[in-house]
Amino acid sequence: MIEIFVFIGFLVILGLLIAYFYMRDQAVTKQLSAYERAIDDLNSRVYRLEQKQTEERDENLPDFAQELEAVETRLNQKLNDLSDPLLKAIRAIRQMENEMIRINDTLNERISRIEENNRLSSMSATSKLINEKAIIELYKNGYSAEEIAKRERTPLGEVELILKIANLK
Repeated sequence: MIEIFVFIGFLVILGLLIAYFYMRDQAVTKQLSAYERAIDDLNSRVYRLEQKQTEERDENLPDFAQELEAVETRLNQKLNDLSDPLLKAIRAIRQMENEMIRINDTLNERISRIEENNRLSSMSATSKLINEKAIIELYKNGYSAEEIAKRERTPLGEVELILKIANLK
């Protein structure tokens, strides 16, 4: 008899477990179906939004193409309006560059000539110093002004001037 009670108790517990799992399964099924409905609703909304965007894009596309063409036309007109003054300015700048190059070349030539003249004049000044020393030395050695002028190939007046400056005559 105890066996029957244990068996009946086992059946009752098993029945309660089955009922619990059944009710739990029903609750999960309800939640899943609610999620499925929500997902279907979201999918339909996304689909409608995409269709609406496509329609708006198609409606705006001709307007956009026309606006783009109008902007391009205005831009080309402005570029054409600017091209003449720009070309003139570029030509003027090139002429200025050529003129500056010519002036630079001229200045370089002048500088070279001035440097050459300075070099020559410094050489002649050096030779005159040597010439003056030679004239003074020759006079101290007893040569006359005429003899010194012939020997050094220097004008007589210059020899006499050098000797006067040196306080020798």
